[in-house]
Amino acid sequence: MAQQNEKGATKPRERGIRNLNPNLIGDQEGEGRHKAPIKSEEKWLVTGSIGSRLWNKSAIGHLVEEGNLLTPEEVLFCHWHRHLPIPNDKWLETILTKDEFLLHKASALNRIREPGDVLVLVENTNLNYDENSWALRWNRGQHPTKSPPLSEVRWVNHSSEIIWKDLFDWVASVERNGRLAEILVVDGEFDVTAYRLKITEPKGNLNTPPKLTQEDFQKILIAWNQKIPSGNGYWLPIKPEIMPLPQLGVPQASGIWLEEIEKIWLESKFETKEISEIPEIYGELLERGLWPRPGFKYGCRWRVYSDNISSQHAPWLIVPNCESPKNWNEACLAARLAAGVNKSWLCAMKFDKEISFIELCRWSPGKA
Repeated sequence: MAQQNEKGATKPRERGIRNLNPNLIGDQEGEGRHKAPIKSEEKWLVTGSIGSRLWNKSAIGHLVEEGNLLTPEEVLFCHWHRHLPIPNDKWLETILTKDEFLLHKASALNRIREPGDVLVLVENTNLNYDENSWALRWNRGQHPTKSPPLSEVRWVNHSSEIIWKDLFDWVASVERNGRLAEILVVDGEFDVTAYRLKITEPKGNLNTPPKLTQEDFQKILIAWNQKIPSGNGYWLPIKPEIMPLPQLGVPQASGIWLEEIEKIWLESKFETKEISEIPEIYGELLERGLWPRPGFKYGCRWRVYSDNISSQHAPWLIVPNCESPKNWNEACLAARLAAGVNKSWLCAMKFDKEISFIELCRWSPGKA
């Protein structure tokens, strides 16, 4: 969000910069000053009234008989926002030698908590959660002692590899727990972008291949047998207005032009050949009553309609798993482009002969 300078002009905000307070290092005398945390195995024990207050008001840490145990990233957050001293001037350097991603995790934690949402690290809770989740999230004003969590959260580095099958399994597990699946992507400026993922079932209202009559297939077969190679596809001499499956191919020059993927799928129907992932996903879209069209302009395989192409804008941009983003840099670009044109971005995957879809979209912490 832009800020105003002394002359009233706007200037870009500083991204991800949170400094240590030199006046909040170690135990120092002074009215209202808190004691610095004490090391307790891999965590840091906060004693006194602030320890219980951190949990009761903000659900930070894990209460024990001696006080409140905080992880290093929670210590940093409380230093930035709760006036908690860090133990000494070498504390951060020492922790970083043991946990190179401390600053990344602290930035992710800060991104959720700064707007007021509650983020509890899974190691601080007795609730059930998927083993790959990092934290549980509640909306602003909620507390773990009074309501169930809304979501399970993971954080990732912006350059981290994406294995979509593993991501799909995590989302499925989180949804079985009755929660949203959320990802926090930490970039090279320690700025954090939040995403939600969900398993979705795109459905359309169009005629589907199983509903075609024998006469319909015969019309397509006659045109298929007269196909003519054209560029990297084939032209079929069948008028678009009598095409029984109008979502197949693209009308061109009073006929239908098929690209290679569509030709392979159609061959499988007439010649019962096995097909690879992309034409199989294309066929699944047709089976769902959808209308796939080339998505080149949007950087994806297909833009997909749920109804007649002349009656709506495409709700979805869909890519097959084999062409999906390989890391979070690429995924963020795809999701941003889709959001910019008011479409949902989906990755289609084949598992055990079934085609499944996972949706990726941006969201803003602090908002439901």
